[in-house]
Amino acid sequence: MPVDIPTNSAWTNQRLVLSALLHREAVTRFGKYKLGVLWLLVEPLTSVIVLGLVLGPIVGRTAPDMPYAFFLLNGMILLGNITGVMTSAMGAIKANSGLLVFPKVQPFDLLLSRFVFELFSGAFSFVTFCVIGMWAGVSLSLGSLHVLLACFLITWLIGCGIGTILAVASAYYQSVEKAYAFVRRPLIFVSCVLYPLHGLPESAQRVLLMNPLVHTIELSRKCLFPLYHVSGVNLLYPAAWAIVLLGIGVPIFHHYRHDLNHR
Repeated sequence: MPVDIPTNSAWTNQRLVLSALLHREAVTRFGKYKLGVLWLLVEPLTSVIVLGLVLGPIVGRTAPDMPYAFFLLNGMILLGNITGVMTSAMGAIKANSGLLVFPKVQPFDLLLSRFVFELFSGAFSFVTFCVIGMWAGVSLSLGSLHVLLACFLITWLIGCGIGTILAVASAYYQSVEKAYAFVRRPLIFVSCVLYPLHGLPESAQRVLLMNPLVHTIELSRKCLFPLYHVSGVNLLYPAAWAIVLLGIGVPIFHHYRHDLNHR
């Protein structure tokens, strides 16, 4: 008599694979640190302390509508949201190539797990710092949480689009990682992480507004501190960037998926 062997649906298999990869990613990232997941808070906090001591007395005067520590934290976490995705994407397949021997694990699963992990990591850091700030007496507005969430997700999607392209390019060309490291450095200066947009001349503002990160970072500050002055920013522009980049990256990855499985 034949025995019926239950088979999981494609969605169930995908969910099981993704949860296993996320668990592996968490153990790999934080298992070797005594602080564990708290390391997510130490890194941006250290940057804020150093930059705050150096730039706070000068730049802080141009953003009087919000504490400069939160001004920096907001920009650092959103910038880290996109750069973390792009950095992890380039090593996703190479670092986990041994898992591709399992039929249910595909190259895109390795990429997706790292994207989701970076999203959760950034969200955890952001929410934790906001809760600590409110507990410490910082007046944060919760009236525009939907816009704040949109800023965070759009920034992440932009990183996913670029990361997907970089994942394919770095698999074929080792120089991509070096070029990325070179391009990444000036992002902190051209994304309004260290200074407010409205404190710059109009000519400089027009140039920086071409960067979609400026829109999401400045709008997220406005959501938390409604008195913070912003002008010329919107969500449609960075959303268009996210759609275009994903529209380019996903088909490229899909085209090379079989080759990536054997590299």
